[in-house]
Formats: sequence, structure tokens, C-alpha cells
Amino acid sequence: MELGFILKKLISMWLMPLPFCCLLIIFGLIISYWRAHIGRAIAFAGVALLMLFSWQPFANSVLYPIENQSPAFDISLPVDAIVVLGNCHQVNADIPPIAQLCGSGLYRLMEGYRIWQANPKAELFLSGYAGDESRPYAEVVGEIALSLGVPKEQIRLFPTAQDTQQEAELTAPFLNGKRFALVTSASHMQRSVNWFEQQSIEGQGLKPIPAPAYFGAQETSSNWKIETSALMKTERSWYELLGRAWAAIKSQ
Repeated sequence: MELGFILKKLISMWLMPLPFCCLLIIFGLIISYWRAHIGRAIAFAGVALLMLFSWQPFANSVLYPIENQSPAFDISLPVDAIVVLGNCHQVNADIPPIAQLCGSGLYRLMEGYRIWQANPKAELFLSGYAGDESRPYAEVVGEIALSLGVPKEQIRLFPTAQDTQQEAELTAPFLNGKRFALVTSASHMQRSVNWFEQQSIEGQGLKPIPAPAYFGAQETSSNWKIETSALMKTERSWYELLGRAWAAIKSQ
């Protein structure tokens, strides 16, 4: 695993809302030994930000615009291939493969399968590396796809792809001249489309058809609670904005 990839993951982890606020609180408490007012203000800011990030109206307001940049996939559209991007998983031989998926992985796979049912001759591209697990994500979802009835010869696995850029680079040579649906979480869609459009095959960029699979935010909601589910929404939007910033830097 490349050092740059590891550093990217470590830095992004500590910049997520919960670790960031915790670091801010700890830093404030340390500073308060020398500058009581300043330290307390920093610590209070950390607590206040954590409460804000965990407040449903705020979480929905930041995630909803990111998720709703692409409409749901029109199932009447014919496609030659379906590219389902990777997510997280936890390998456990004692539970069914479908229960080993976490995050939005199940939503992505089932949306890909729904599109395949409408296009039974289409190839199904499944990507995702192993990370710290004993099996790559692509192999786990490939096993599930087989159990759902997708023929083995129509499944292409990309078990070494570590991030969205690599997924686009590895699948691109097999997508030349094909109409294909790109399946990922709604919040992740725009960045994914950008990476695929940057892949030039015979002088032409790829043109994926967005197929968002998971929507977490609500435009309007009567829920005004402070809760962990809201913090997860804020984290999803934060993660995506950081990912877009990183992609913009790499594209320079």
C-alpha cells in the first residue's frame, strides 16, 4: 500500500467531525493551563461544533445539496455495463456474505442488481480492495451477485482498486464505446463521475450515466434532535467535500 494513500486516509480520518471536535476540546483544555480564557473558549467551541454537527437540521442542510446533484437512474435506459463502486466490508466466515457489507455497500450492490435485471446481458463491474480484511471487497460482492443469479461470465472483479480514482482507471479500458451506469452513494456521485470523465480512451472521455444508490438526507424534516445519525450525515458530507478538494489538487 502506497505511503501517500496511507497518509491521505490518516489525515482525512482526523479531519472528520468527531475526531476534529475531540482534538479541539483536548487542545483547549491543555491551553487553559496557561491561558485559561483562551483555552476554555477553544474547548467550548469544540463542544458547540460537535452539538451543531449532531443536529439533524444542520446535517440535512449540508448533505442534501450534495446528494441531489444527480437524479435516480431511469430504469428504462439500456446499458451495456454497470459499474458498482466499492465500499467497506468486514469478512466473517460465520455470517452470510451479504451481512459482511457495511456502510452503503448493500444499497450500491442492490441498485446495480436492479439495473442488471432490466439489462440482463450487461456486464457487472465490481470493485474494492481488501484493506485490513482477508478478502477483497470485490470478491465478497461478486459472491453475492453470483448467488442472485448474475452469470459468472458477466461479472468483472477489480479487487486491487483502493479509491475512486483507481476504480476509474482500472475499469476504463473495458468501458470503451459502452453505455454504462455508474453506481455509488448519492453524496459520492459527482466526484465519481468527474474521475470517470477524466479517463481518456482513444481520445474520448468516458460518459457514465449516474445511478445514485443511497440517499441519507431529507430536504425537510420535523426531526430537530441532536443524535449520532445526524453526526454521521455531517461526516458523509464532510468526507465528500474533502474528497473533492483532494481530487482538485491532484488534477492540477
